Amino acid sequence: MNGTTVDREGRPLLAAEIARHALDRVPLSIIFDDSTVLVNLNYFFLRDRTTVRSMAEDRDRRWEDLPVVHPTSFTREFAEWCLASGVRGKFSVVPCPAALGRIDEGLPLFSKAQQDEWLAMCREVIVPAFDITPEMLTHTFVVDPKTLRPLPSGIWEQYDWAALPEDQEELVTEYIARACRILDAVGLPPQGVTSPGGFGGRTLPFYARCAGEAVRQVTGNPVPFFFQRVSSEAAVDTPVWYPDRRAGQATGEIIASTGDWTGSWTGYGEVDADRYITPDLEGGRLPALIDAGEPAVLISHWQGFYGMHDGDRRGFRAFQQVVGRLAERDPRGERTRWRTCSQITTYACAREMAEVSVEGNAVRLDLPVQTPDLTLRLTGREVRSVRVDGRPLERAPNRAAFRGGTFLLEDGVALAAFDPPGRRVLVEVE
Repeated sequence: MNGTTVDREGRPLLAAEIARHALDRVPLSIIFDDSTVLVNLNYFFLRDRTTVRSMAEDRDRRWEDLPVVHPTSFTREFAEWCLASGVRGKFSVVPCPAALGRIDEGLPLFSKAQQDEWLAMCREVIVPAFDITPEMLTHTFVVDPKTLRPLPSGIWEQYDWAALPEDQEELVTEYIARACRILDAVGLPPQGVTSPGGFGGRTLPFYARCAGEAVRQVTGNPVPFFFQRVSSEAAVDTPVWYPDRRAGQATGEIIASTGDWTGSWTGYGEVDADRYITPDLEGGRLPALIDAGEPAVLISHWQGFYGMHDGDRRGFRAFQQVVGRLAERDPRGERTRWRTCSQITTYACAREMAEVSVEGNAVRLDLPVQTPDLTLRLTGREVRSVRVDGRPLERAPNRAAFRGGTFLLEDGVALAAFDPPGRRVLVEVE
């Protein structure tokens, strides 16, 4: 991942490494779980869960009072606002919500026209800003991947499959792949997968292997990602699973780095913009992450954004506050950049698998995975110009202007950003 040379006296001449983040900016992203075509999944989740839990456990969970539908008009308004505000992230589309039916064949609650309108809206205004993932097949009952009917055992994806059956790798891979195929069939090819609740959490290495293979089977993406873990207090990494330099394949993992303070999975949970970032722009989880250079990945649930009715929108309103405060804290976009989850994980895979060697003033890169805005950090000597495979990069006058195809000089460090033209790249420094 890095290389150095020294002169005869052992002093460094030129050192090069790939920066932790693209454009040396902390990635911001938001994860939306439990979303799907029109249905408020939590209405059915809580309704059906009372059949396997005691009513006493659910006495404060008002499934009877929850909305059944999240209307297309609200989802479009949210998505258009995100596009205009530059927000990026991940949006789940559960393929067979609550085992009610398949979104590629039609849910019985809605007309074909209503569902086609939602899917067209999703392709038009959600896909440009968000990765699409299944949240496995139903987010409730485990189903037969061939018939898509709940198993006679009545087991649930997020509880009973927190430890996946490791002796049935073909079944688990097919289960995940079936979820991906349904999304692909409606024009929403997934960039990765999302765990419903605890799904796979107790067998994470096995899950990472199955998830990567399943997405590759359906889309051919060599570096898909999965989302399973949340770390709302500790440092956050972007793990790379099963890197294969020869094949140029790996599976990235996105880890959410906040709690959900936008209404949570019930739709009526805690809402508190200040827990993300306080009005003075210094307190809260996000400033701490940004100042430490850690990925700032928010976790939210779609039912919390909508709330209890169309005029509620408690989570959405709080998030709008958060986005405004983040923009106020970094008005020129010098330290942060909104990214999709796949952009974050693909960059991590490229960085993890890269080989960097330095020969005099030349940096040679071997990149099994290529990613836009690959960013080199160059130290050890004064830099006046940078060429990538013979093409000069433009010097950025300041950090705000630093983008792909430019280099920046800052505090004795040179940053060079570019889209790699191929696996092997020669960077020449003068």
